[in-house]
Amino acid sequence: MLRFFSKMRYKLAAENRVAKYMRYAVGEILLVVIGILIALQINNWNSNRIDQLKEREYLEHFLGEMQSDSVFLNVYWTKDYPEKEKGLELARKYAKYGVEIDDTATFFSSIGKGGKLSRAAVFEESSTYKDIISTGNLKLISNKDLQLQIIQYYTAISTTITYMDNLRSEYATFVNSMIPYNPQEQYQPDRKDYERALQKMKSDEFLSLANQELTFAYSLNRRMERVNTRLVPLIELIEAELRNTER
Repeated sequence: MLRFFSKMRYKLAAENRVAKYMRYAVGEILLVVIGILIALQINNWNSNRIDQLKEREYLEHFLGEMQSDSVFLNVYWTKDYPEKEKGLELARKYAKYGVEIDDTATFFSSIGKGGKLSRAAVFEESSTYKDIISTGNLKLISNKDLQLQIIQYYTAISTTITYMDNLRSEYATFVNSMIPYNPQEQYQPDRKDYERALQKMKSDEFLSLANQELTFAYSLNRRMERVNTRLVPLIELIEAELRNTER
């Protein structure tokens, strides 16, 4: 097409037909401009399509991680917290009053549960959030309300982790120092193990650790409830956004 216009231009110029020459020249320029605009439009369409696919990928990853957080909060923590609180109350009671023990193994099992999440990470670090922030791809989340809620959710988690790290006690370390525990082949304590452990637990040190750990448990439970309050509507919002992108 461009070759055709070029030949026509040279022919008209040779024939000294200036007006027609100018029209063909302008037409050639317009054709080039239109071609460039179409190419830019196609490029923009491809770029937007890639961004939309990347946005969907991020949302799917966020959804998977948040669903895991929800299982932890609403299944494991709802089971672990009462056991942790009960174990710590029993530890405090024994340290203060030396209560009678009916079943030593069951007693120590309950005391041990007081150390749940004392050393473990409260939440796993989100690789998706870390990636979307470090790459500047947060802008790909087109729904600005969703974008804000994601930021607020992970900020709440980060604040919780920092806050709880400052409240952690050495309760679990103290309990594990009394009777060793091997998850693959459980250690079977003998009478001397129990006697020495029970003696160590009748101390102000153990009472202080149980008090600190109980404070940790109360604070952690409140934080978990706040995080879960943000999490439930956020999951619903992401699911709705993913349904919209399917259209």
